[in-house]
Amino acid sequence: MLQKDKLKVALLGITHPHTSGRVKALQRRQDIEIYGAADHSELLKPFCEALNLAERSKEDILSNPDIDIILVHSKSYEMADLTIAALQAGKAVLVEKPAGRGVADTQRIVDAVNEFNGFVQVGYCWRFAPSINVMHDVIQQGKIGKVLQIRAHAGCSHNEAETAHMRQPGDIGGAFFVIGCHLFDRVLHHFGMPKSVNARITKFKDFKGEESREDAAGAILNYDDKIVVVDFMSWDVLPWTESWDMTAYGTEGIMSSRSLPSSYKLYQTGNIEGTTEGWTEWHETSFPEIWATKKTEYSPDIAEIGNPVYFDRELNAFLDSYQNGKPSQVPATQAHNISVLLAALFDSAGKDGSEVFL
Repeated sequence: MLQKDKLKVALLGITHPHTSGRVKALQRRQDIEIYGAADHSELLKPFCEALNLAERSKEDILSNPDIDIILVHSKSYEMADLTIAALQAGKAVLVEKPAGRGVADTQRIVDAVNEFNGFVQVGYCWRFAPSINVMHDVIQQGKIGKVLQIRAHAGCSHNEAETAHMRQPGDIGGAFFVIGCHLFDRVLHHFGMPKSVNARITKFKDFKGEESREDAAGAILNYDDKIVVVDFMSWDVLPWTESWDMTAYGTEGIMSSRSLPSSYKLYQTGNIEGTTEGWTEWHETSFPEIWATKKTEYSPDIAEIGNPVYFDRELNAFLDSYQNGKPSQVPATQAHNISVLLAALFDSAGKDGSEVFL
């Protein structure tokens, strides 16, 4: 693509709690100019005032030929429509995960990318932790031998499971869908799609009322050569993602990693060339600010993001791919596969854990 001194970026939708974090990541760069933001929500005015942005209309943004990139942070029911409109207008798109309400929406985005030869990156920002990058390389390069089993846990913090954000009309699920999708991004990133799943997704009687959709979940992802066992809790007491552990068990080693605070622990037998017997541990040097901090006038339901590290890494990945003609690191097809997988998990849970083939 033609290199520009400054890329022009605009926002369609601002109601997602990640929006301010990504705007601040844009504002930290000297090579980005933000044209403004559009949303039919009453939160647009306080959002733009707080972040020093111009209020725009959707039509202003889509018709402006100088805009290169559009960020979509709407409610889930609008994510696909806004992403497709941006692609049709010739813009590159960073759309918040899960990129819609489910399979139908993500399929529409995949089709639009193909139709308009567009560029989309979906906002699975937690995968950009250095610990996850190392674990991916270890698995792909066979440094712990043949991986036969994986265990993974995730959770929803800050009581977000009971907020309206987790109860959007038409979404295929609540916290397990909206937050748990991050976990399945990692699973598919490392291991690809399973052939079938078994799942239990539970709402416990007399524990919580209708303000939440799920309380806990457990699932088995079946592959021809491995098994992945995952579990999820909607009421995680920890403020970051400390409990989000994934462990891979190989024939020549074991590796566990967490995304935030970023860390990993690796055991190797030393039988593979280039490896040494024993344990290696790594922890991110500094972690001065928690992931979510406080609710604001423009993010009244869920605390806005305080720690910027994921969004800086994500934006770097987006710009590297977009400016250098590389494939999207989190393409629309990945978001679609996650939606397909989650739909199968809910299907299995509705059939008392029966195996569902993908």
